Amino acid sequence: MRVVNQVHQTNDYAIFKTLEGNRHVNKLHVRRLRNSFQRKYLMSPIIVNEKYEIIDGQHRFEAAKEAGVALNFIVVTGYGLLEVQALNENMKNWKKEDYLSSFCDLGHPEYQKFRDFMMRFPDFGMAACETILTDKLSGGHTASSSQEFVSDTNKKGSYAIRFFQEGGLEIPDYDKAVENAEKILLLKPFYDGIFRPTFVRAIIGVFKIKHYEHSRLIQRLTANPNSFHHCVNVGQYKLMIEDVYNFRSKNKVSLRF
Repeated sequence: MRVVNQVHQTNDYAIFKTLEGNRHVNKLHVRRLRNSFQRKYLMSPIIVNEKYEIIDGQHRFEAAKEAGVALNFIVVTGYGLLEVQALNENMKNWKKEDYLSSFCDLGHPEYQKFRDFMMRFPDFGMAACETILTDKLSGGHTASSSQEFVSDTNKKGSYAIRFFQEGGLEIPDYDKAVENAEKILLLKPFYDGIFRPTFVRAIIGVFKIKHYEHSRLIQRLTANPNSFHHCVNVGQYKLMIEDVYNFRSKNKVSLRF
Protein backbone atom coordinates (compact mmCIF):
# COMPACT_ATOMS: atom_id res chain seq x y z
CA MET A 1 0.00 0.00 0.00
CA ARG A 2 1.30 3.45 -0.86
CA VAL A 3 0.06 7.04 -0.67
CA VAL A 4 -0.62 8.43 -4.16
CA ASN A 5 -2.22 11.83 -3.53
CA GLN A 6 -2.77 13.62 -0.28
CA VAL A 7 -5.91 15.51 0.66
CA HIS A 8 -5.33 19.18 1.44
CA GLN A 9 -7.72 21.55 3.17
CA THR A 10 -8.15 25.33 2.93
CA ASN A 11 -10.57 28.18 3.45
CA ASP A 12 -8.85 30.26 0.79
CA TYR A 13 -11.33 29.79 -2.05
CA ALA A 14 -9.62 32.48 -4.14
CA ILE A 15 -6.72 30.21 -5.10
CA PHE A 16 -8.98 27.98 -7.23
CA LYS A 17 -9.82 28.62 -10.88
CA THR A 18 -12.48 27.48 -13.31
CA LEU A 19 -11.09 25.43 -16.18
CA GLU A 20 -12.12 26.90 -19.53
CA GLY A 21 -14.42 24.49 -21.37
CA ASN A 22 -15.79 22.86 -18.25
CA ARG A 23 -19.57 22.63 -18.11
CA HIS A 24 -21.72 25.24 -16.39
CA VAL A 25 -22.56 25.03 -12.69
CA ASN A 26 -26.13 24.07 -11.83
CA LYS A 27 -27.39 26.48 -9.17
CA LEU A 28 -29.97 24.06 -7.80
CA HIS A 29 -27.37 21.34 -7.31
CA VAL A 30 -25.09 23.81 -5.52
CA ARG A 31 -27.94 24.81 -3.21
CA ARG A 32 -28.72 21.20 -2.36
CA LEU A 33 -25.06 20.45 -1.63
CA ARG A 34 -24.71 23.60 0.48
CA ASN A 35 -27.70 22.62 2.61
CA SER A 36 -26.25 19.14 2.99
CA PHE A 37 -22.84 20.53 4.00
CA GLN A 38 -24.49 22.74 6.61
CA ARG A 39 -26.12 19.67 8.17
CA LYS A 40 -23.11 17.37 7.98
CA TYR A 41 -19.95 17.99 6.00
CA LEU A 42 -18.49 14.70 4.79
CA MET A 43 -15.02 14.20 3.36
CA SER A 44 -15.46 14.57 -0.41
CA PRO A 45 -12.42 16.31 -1.90
CA ILE A 46 -12.42 18.05 -5.25
CA ILE A 47 -9.68 17.37 -7.82
CA VAL A 48 -7.51 20.19 -9.17
CA ASN A 49 -4.41 20.33 -11.34
CA GLU A 50 -1.13 22.02 -10.52
CA LYS A 51 -2.61 25.38 -11.58
CA TYR A 52 -5.46 24.88 -9.09
CA GLU A 53 -7.93 24.64 -11.97
CA ILE A 54 -10.93 22.56 -10.89
CA ILE A 55 -11.03 19.25 -12.75
CA ASP A 56 -13.79 17.55 -10.74
CA GLY A 57 -16.06 19.04 -8.08
CA GLN A 58 -17.19 22.46 -9.30
CA HIS A 59 -20.50 22.08 -7.49
CA ARG A 60 -18.83 20.93 -4.27
CA PHE A 61 -16.46 23.89 -4.50
CA GLU A 62 -19.29 26.43 -4.89
CA ALA A 63 -21.33 24.76 -2.14
CA ALA A 64 -18.40 24.72 0.30
CA LYS A 65 -17.72 28.39 -0.42
CA GLU A 66 -21.37 29.33 0.16
CA ALA A 67 -21.53 27.24 3.32
CA GLY A 68 -18.28 28.72 4.61
CA VAL A 69 -16.69 25.35 5.30
CA ALA A 70 -13.10 24.34 4.67
CA LEU A 71 -12.54 22.90 1.22
CA ASN A 72 -10.88 19.51 0.82
CA PHE A 73 -8.91 19.01 -2.40
CA ILE A 74 -6.41 16.77 -4.16
CA VAL A 75 -3.78 18.07 -6.58
CA VAL A 76 -3.14 15.89 -9.63
CA THR A 77 -0.44 17.21 -11.96
CA GLY A 78 -1.15 17.16 -15.70
CA TYR A 79 -4.93 16.91 -15.58
CA GLY A 80 -6.89 19.06 -18.02
CA LEU A 81 -10.03 19.23 -20.13
CA LEU A 82 -9.75 15.66 -21.44
CA GLU A 83 -9.82 14.35 -17.90
CA VAL A 84 -12.79 16.62 -17.12
CA GLN A 85 -14.71 15.17 -20.05
CA ALA A 86 -13.83 11.61 -19.09
CA LEU A 87 -15.05 12.18 -15.53
CA ASN A 88 -18.26 13.83 -16.72
CA GLU A 89 -19.02 10.94 -19.08
CA ASN A 90 -19.11 8.59 -16.10
CA MET A 91 -21.53 10.79 -14.15
CA LYS A 92 -25.29 10.34 -14.35
CA ASN A 93 -27.02 13.40 -15.77
CA TRP A 94 -30.01 14.78 -13.93
CA LYS A 95 -33.40 14.10 -15.45
CA LYS A 96 -36.36 16.46 -15.22
CA GLU A 97 -37.88 14.20 -12.62
CA ASP A 98 -34.81 14.85 -10.45
CA TYR A 99 -35.23 18.62 -10.80
CA LEU A 100 -38.93 18.32 -10.02
CA SER A 101 -38.28 16.37 -6.83
CA SER A 102 -35.54 18.75 -5.74
CA PHE A 103 -37.61 21.90 -6.23
CA CYS A 104 -40.53 20.26 -4.44
CA ASP A 105 -38.22 19.46 -1.51
CA LEU A 106 -37.19 23.13 -1.50
CA GLY A 107 -40.84 24.17 -1.23
CA HIS A 108 -41.27 25.66 -4.70
CA PRO A 109 -45.07 26.07 -5.05
CA GLU A 110 -45.17 25.82 -8.87
CA TYR A 111 -43.24 22.55 -8.83
CA GLN A 112 -45.44 21.20 -6.06
CA LYS A 113 -48.46 21.97 -8.27
CA PHE A 114 -46.72 20.14 -11.08
CA ARG A 115 -46.21 17.07 -8.89
CA ASP A 116 -49.83 17.19 -7.70
CA PHE A 117 -50.98 17.38 -11.32
CA MET A 118 -48.90 14.33 -12.27
CA MET A 119 -50.37 12.40 -9.36
CA ARG A 120 -53.87 13.41 -10.43
CA PHE A 121 -53.23 12.47 -14.08
CA PRO A 122 -50.64 9.67 -13.90
CA ASP A 123 -51.08 8.53 -17.50
CA PHE A 124 -49.65 11.77 -18.88
CA GLY A 125 -45.88 11.81 -19.11
CA MET A 126 -43.57 14.58 -17.96
CA ALA A 127 -43.49 16.38 -21.32
CA ALA A 128 -47.25 16.19 -21.78
CA CYS A 129 -47.90 17.51 -18.26
CA GLU A 130 -45.50 20.38 -18.85
CA THR A 131 -47.30 21.35 -22.05
CA ILE A 132 -50.71 21.28 -20.38
CA LEU A 133 -49.61 23.14 -17.25
CA THR A 134 -47.59 25.86 -18.96
CA ASP A 135 -50.13 26.18 -21.78
CA LYS A 136 -47.21 26.39 -24.21
CA LEU A 137 -47.01 24.59 -27.55
CA SER A 138 -43.27 24.01 -28.03
CA GLY A 139 -43.00 20.94 -25.84
CA GLY A 140 -43.62 22.86 -22.64
CA HIS A 141 -40.18 24.45 -22.88
CA THR A 142 -41.09 28.00 -23.88
CA ALA A 143 -40.74 30.40 -21.00
CA SER A 144 -42.03 33.86 -20.28
CA SER A 145 -40.24 37.03 -21.34
CA SER A 146 -38.33 37.23 -18.06
CA GLN A 147 -34.59 36.83 -18.57
CA GLU A 148 -33.70 36.01 -14.98
CA PHE A 149 -32.34 32.59 -15.85
CA VAL A 150 -30.68 33.25 -19.22
CA SER A 151 -27.31 31.53 -19.47
CA ASP A 152 -24.08 33.41 -20.11
CA THR A 153 -24.02 32.19 -23.71
CA ASN A 154 -26.77 34.73 -24.46
CA LYS A 155 -28.02 32.54 -27.29
CA LYS A 156 -31.65 32.48 -28.27
CA GLY A 157 -33.30 29.40 -26.84
CA SER A 158 -30.91 28.95 -23.91
CA TYR A 159 -33.48 30.20 -21.43
CA ALA A 160 -36.32 28.35 -23.14
CA ILE A 161 -34.52 25.03 -22.77
CA ARG A 162 -33.28 25.51 -19.21
CA PHE A 163 -36.09 27.36 -17.46
CA PHE A 164 -37.59 24.24 -15.86
CA GLN A 165 -34.21 23.10 -14.54
CA GLU A 166 -33.32 26.56 -13.24
CA GLY A 167 -36.50 27.04 -11.21
CA GLY A 168 -38.40 29.24 -13.66
CA LEU A 169 -41.51 27.07 -14.06
CA GLU A 170 -44.68 29.14 -14.32
CA ILE A 171 -48.21 27.68 -14.28
CA PRO A 172 -50.52 30.50 -15.44
CA ASP A 173 -53.82 28.76 -14.68
CA TYR A 174 -53.83 25.44 -12.81
CA ASP A 175 -57.62 25.05 -12.96
CA LYS A 176 -57.57 25.53 -16.73
CA ALA A 177 -54.83 22.90 -17.00
CA VAL A 178 -56.99 20.43 -15.08
CA GLU A 179 -59.94 21.26 -17.35
CA ASN A 180 -57.83 20.71 -20.47
CA ALA A 181 -56.49 17.40 -19.15
CA GLU A 182 -60.03 16.19 -18.49
CA LYS A 183 -61.06 17.26 -22.01
CA ILE A 184 -58.19 15.24 -23.46
CA LEU A 185 -59.25 12.20 -21.41
CA LEU A 186 -62.68 12.35 -23.08
CA LEU A 187 -60.90 11.32 -26.29
CA LYS A 188 -59.47 8.13 -24.79
CA PRO A 189 -62.31 5.83 -26.02
CA PHE A 190 -61.50 6.86 -29.58
CA TYR A 191 -57.71 6.97 -29.61
CA ASP A 192 -55.00 5.21 -27.58
CA GLY A 193 -52.40 7.88 -28.32
CA ILE A 194 -53.90 10.78 -26.38
CA PHE A 195 -50.95 10.79 -23.97
CA ARG A 196 -48.33 11.21 -26.70
CA PRO A 197 -46.52 14.58 -26.28
CA THR A 198 -47.02 15.50 -29.95
CA PHE A 199 -50.76 14.85 -29.73
CA VAL A 200 -51.03 16.82 -26.49
CA ARG A 201 -49.25 19.82 -28.06
CA ALA A 202 -51.58 19.63 -31.05
CA ILE A 203 -54.81 19.41 -29.06
CA ILE A 204 -53.75 22.14 -26.61
CA GLY A 205 -53.20 24.36 -29.66
CA VAL A 206 -56.67 23.46 -30.90
CA PHE A 207 -58.18 24.33 -27.51
CA LYS A 208 -56.82 27.86 -27.93
CA ILE A 209 -58.99 28.50 -31.00
CA LYS A 210 -62.02 30.51 -29.92
CA HIS A 211 -64.54 28.93 -32.25
CA TYR A 212 -63.49 25.36 -31.39
CA GLU A 213 -66.19 23.23 -29.70
CA HIS A 214 -64.98 20.09 -27.98
CA SER A 215 -68.44 18.54 -27.98
CA ARG A 216 -68.46 18.73 -31.79
CA LEU A 217 -65.21 16.75 -32.00
CA ILE A 218 -66.63 14.14 -29.60
CA GLN A 219 -69.74 13.83 -31.77
CA ARG A 220 -67.65 13.32 -34.93
CA LEU A 221 -65.52 10.69 -33.22
CA THR A 222 -68.60 8.90 -31.86
CA ALA A 223 -69.89 8.61 -35.41
CA ASN A 224 -66.43 7.60 -36.73
CA PRO A 225 -64.60 6.01 -33.75
CA ASN A 226 -61.58 4.89 -35.80
CA SER A 227 -60.80 8.28 -37.33
CA PHE A 228 -57.77 9.08 -35.19
CA HIS A 229 -54.40 7.47 -35.85
CA HIS A 230 -50.76 8.05 -34.90
CA CYS A 231 -49.06 10.99 -36.60
CA VAL A 232 -45.42 11.95 -36.94
CA ASN A 233 -45.63 15.55 -35.77
CA VAL A 234 -47.90 18.26 -34.36
CA GLY A 235 -48.80 19.62 -37.80
CA GLN A 236 -50.06 16.25 -39.00
CA TYR A 237 -52.10 15.83 -35.82
CA LYS A 238 -53.74 19.23 -36.28
CA LEU A 239 -54.61 18.37 -39.88
CA MET A 240 -56.12 15.06 -38.76
CA ILE A 241 -58.15 16.70 -35.98
CA GLU A 242 -59.39 19.35 -38.42
CA ASP A 243 -60.47 16.70 -40.95
CA VAL A 244 -62.44 14.78 -38.31
CA TYR A 245 -63.90 17.98 -36.85
CA ASN A 246 -65.16 19.09 -40.30
CA PHE A 247 -66.37 15.68 -41.49
CA ARG A 248 -69.59 16.12 -43.50
CA SER A 249 -69.94 19.67 -42.25
CA LYS A 250 -70.93 22.53 -44.53
CA ASN A 251 -69.19 25.05 -42.29
CA LYS A 252 -65.53 24.10 -42.49
CA VAL A 253 -63.41 25.41 -39.63
CA SER A 254 -59.62 25.81 -39.66
CA LEU A 255 -57.97 24.38 -36.54
CA ARG A 256 -54.37 24.67 -37.62
CA PHE A 257 -53.65 28.26 -36.53
